[in-house]
Amino acid sequence: MKSDSRASLRASLRASGLALAAAALSACALNPAYVRLRVEMSAAGAVRADAYREIVMAGFCIAEAPDGIDLDRELSSFLEAEFKTRTRTPISLRRLAPDDEALLEKEEFWAAAAEGTEGTLFLTGKARFSQELRKALLERDAGRGEDPFVGDKEWKERRSYTLEATVMLIEGATGRPVFEKPYKETASYSNLSQPAAFALFDILQRLKIKLFSDVLGAERLEERYLLNK
Repeated sequence: MKSDSRASLRASLRASGLALAAAALSACALNPAYVRLRVEMSAAGAVRADAYREIVMAGFCIAEAPDGIDLDRELSSFLEAEFKTRTRTPISLRRLAPDDEALLEKEEFWAAAAEGTEGTLFLTGKARFSQELRKALLERDAGRGEDPFVGDKEWKERRSYTLEATVMLIEGATGRPVFEKPYKETASYSNLSQPAAFALFDILQRLKIKLFSDVLGAERLEERYLLNK
C-alpha cells in the first residue's frame, strides 16, 4: 500500500511539473521575446517622517472659502489625524501660518518659529475652496413609454466645488521647504443644495491619497519585462 501511495505521489508531482512547464512554454510561444510581469514596487516619499522629532501642523493661508467653512481649521485637523495614522512621529497643531502669503517663503520666519529646536518639520501652505454653478450637457432621462436608446441630451445645472491647495513641508532648522506641491480637486453634484462641508469631505478623501503618496511614499504596481533566452 505504501509503494502504491509513493508511486501515486510521484505521478502527481510529474503531472504538476509537466503542467507548469507547458504553461511556461505556452507563454514563451505566445511571445518568444519577453514575458510581461506586473510587480509591486515601493516608491520613496519626499521625506522620512521618522527623521524628525516633531511635525507641526502650522496652518494655511486661506484665499477664499464658502461661508461657514473654517478652511484652515478643517485642513489642519484633517491632516493632523491622517499623519497620526501613518507615522509614529509626534504631531502637534499650532497656528503659525502668516496672514501675508509672501511670508511663507521667508526662511527667517520659520527658523524663528522653530525657536532653535532641532528636528522640527512644519506643514503649512495656502488654500482656496470655491464653489460655482455649472451647466453640463447630459443624457436626458427617458420617460415612461419612451425608447431608452434614443439619446436626447439636455443642459443641466450642477454645483461644483474646487479645492486648490499648495502643501509645504518646511524644516525648522533651516527655514527651507523640503517639499512643496500644488493640488487641485473638484467635485460636482446634481443636488444644487449639496452642503460645502460634505463636498470638502469628499475632496479630502481623494487629496490624501495623492498627498501621502508624494510625501511618505507608496506601493505601486508597475510593468516589467523579462527577456526570454
